[in-house]
Parts: sequence; C-alpha cells; structure tokens
Amino acid sequence: MALELPSDLIARGAASKDDFPGCNVFLLGGSGSGKTHSIRTLLTAGLEVFVLFTEPGMEVLADTDPDQLHWSYIRPASPSFSDMIDSAKKINTLDFKTLSNLGDLKKSKYTNFIDILVALDNFKCQRTGKEYGSVEDWGTNRAIVLDSLSGLSIAAMNLVVGSKPVKSQADWGVAMDNLERLILKLCVDTQAFFVLTAHLERETDEITGGSMLMPSTLGRKLSPKLSRFFSDVIHVERKVDRFTWSTATSNVDLKARNLPIKSDLQPSFAPIVKKWKEGQKS
Repeated sequence: MALELPSDLIARGAASKDDFPGCNVFLLGGSGSGKTHSIRTLLTAGLEVFVLFTEPGMEVLADTDPDQLHWSYIRPASPSFSDMIDSAKKINTLDFKTLSNLGDLKKSKYTNFIDILVALDNFKCQRTGKEYGSVEDWGTNRAIVLDSLSGLSIAAMNLVVGSKPVKSQADWGVAMDNLERLILKLCVDTQAFFVLTAHLERETDEITGGSMLMPSTLGRKLSPKLSRFFSDVIHVERKVDRFTWSTATSNVDLKARNLPIKSDLQPSFAPIVKKWKEGQKS
C-alpha cells in the first residue's frame, strides 16, 4: 500500500517513500567556471531550489525569485586575531612533537559542520526567513544544492581538530568518514534532487597511476569514492566568454546517465530533469 501523507505535508513538498528519487548531480570545475551560475537553470526546469552555501556566492543568484530559490549561508569558521596570535606563538615556540600532542585549540568555536547539519534538518531561508523542514522529507519537486564541497571539507576537518596546526592520521580519518557519511545520506536517503559542486585538483590515480583531475576534498582516498552514488558527474568549464559542460573530458572521472557522453554541452539542468521525468512515464 502506498504511503499517504497529510495534505499539509504534501503542500510543503514532503516526499512519499514510494516516489522515484530525483537525480544526484556532481558538478566539478575550477573557480569561475559557472558552477554556481548554472544553479538558476534548476528553476527553469520547474524545481523549487534550496542552496546551502559554505562559501560566499549568493550574489550570483541575487536576481532570482526569493519565493522559488532559497538559500542559507553557513559562514566558514574564522578565529579572532587574538586566537590566531596565540596559535602562532605556539607554532613559533613549540617543537613538532609537542604541537602534535596539543589538545583542544578553541575547538568549540568550530561548529560549522554541525550548523550545516542543523540547516539540512530544518532549512531556514535567509532571504525570506521562512522554514521548510528537513531535506529528508522533501519530494521531487525540490532540489537541494550544496555549494561547495571545499567549504564542507574544511568544516568537517575543523569539527575534529579546531585550530590544531598538526593533524594526525586519526584526525584525517574521522573527518573523512564524517564527510562521506553526509554525502551518502544526501545521495541515497533523500527524494529531492541533490546537487553538489566541487573544485578540482590534480591527483595521481592509484589504480592507473596516471594524473587525474579529482574533486578537491580531504585526503586522496576519499576523492575517488565520492562519485559512486551520483547519477551524473559533470565537468564544468569556462571557454573564454562562455560556460560549458562536459561528460567526456578524458582526465576527469565522469558519469552520464541523463546526459549524452559529449563535450561542449549547454550548462543547464533542464535536460537532466527532462530525462528523469521521461523515465517516470515509462
């Protein structure tokens, strides 16, 4: 029997667990390649859009309808100058072993990752002040965008170490695990469309030994695993004065389920949403 939801939840975009989930899309590109700008095409595709910024970028979408595109900005942790001076003095006067054994350095001030989880559990739009409940209750008429993985990665590490200058292998492991769990949650346990943006950095592929452009995140082990649960992984490029998408760039690990394997694609989510809707009718 299909799960029936109260009419007030349906009006707010709540998901039925019988719904076919929306697509998960991973946008990879350098700074200024149009990742954030392309978010507006989710609106033209007919979705209500929610953007969780982990770095400044709201001005790119400032001209959109605040009743259709909502955002929340989780500001990166920024220690005071006095905290930075205290940390710098320790770095300047202590040996490496002592620095490695330092305990909590203002760790309680680095709660960005927790703030991100709170925002996802009850999204409050900073444009209108309205609350929209938990992302995991939304339906396929909505899209949640996390912009970007770089800020999320910093928040995940800061949660573990605060401002400690020397990170142990265990610190890296805990931060990477926590970050992977969140991305997995958004990919497999939500019905809404999910978009994650990421910057690129050059890494060595441990399988082939070749040089690859991979999502910039914590450690070399995590980056190759992140694309597993995304339906489409797209390389976003700027070619002189225009933005393009590619699912065929040779040195980037890409995936195309709702787009053709092709370069020089229009930077738009509309074809992805259209292909997804066609799949609902079959």
